[in-house]
Amino acid sequence: SICPFSSGVGAARAGNLTFMVGGVEQEFDAAKELLTCMGSNVVYCGEVGTGQAAKICNNMLLAISMIGTAETMNLGIRLGLDPKLLAKILNMSSGRCWSSDTYNPVPGVMEGVPSCNNYQGGFGTTLMAKDLGLAQVSATNTKSPVPLGSVAHQIYRIMCAKGYAQKDFSSVFQFLREEESL
Repeated sequence: SICPFSSGVGAARAGNLTFMVGGVEQEFDAAKELLTCMGSNVVYCGEVGTGQAAKICNNMLLAISMIGTAETMNLGIRLGLDPKLLAKILNMSSGRCWSSDTYNPVPGVMEGVPSCNNYQGGFGTTLMAKDLGLAQVSATNTKSPVPLGSVAHQIYRIMCAKGYAQKDFSSVFQFLREEESL
């Protein structure tokens, strides 16, 4: 069976992935030792499919927070703030999130992230759009309102259509910068 994981390429290289496992608990117990070799967090989520449910929920939040971080950084830059200073302030304040403090989407703010490598590597925009599509289907099936998830899905689908499909999902910052100049 498929075992969803999270935490990104850097975590995979370091063996710090998070595995979200659904299935028979005894089978999870048997596989846990092997998964622990690859990831620091191995979480049993329940019956088959719950690991995937956890992954799409996590990625919906990640997409929303990345768009929010990109919009915030773009606004701050346009208001004359230095992006490194703005990131520092955000990361010591209540707006801090993984997208701002670990995976900042603005080129030059952080080293070792896709934004510093023309958005190459990392988690592709196509994959984010796919996961957001799965979240939308799940939301429809459970009658769950997810308006921000829906908007995030549309943004990433548009990005795929406009040449960002193979770039990291943090390229939403670059996409927003280009859209404002039209």
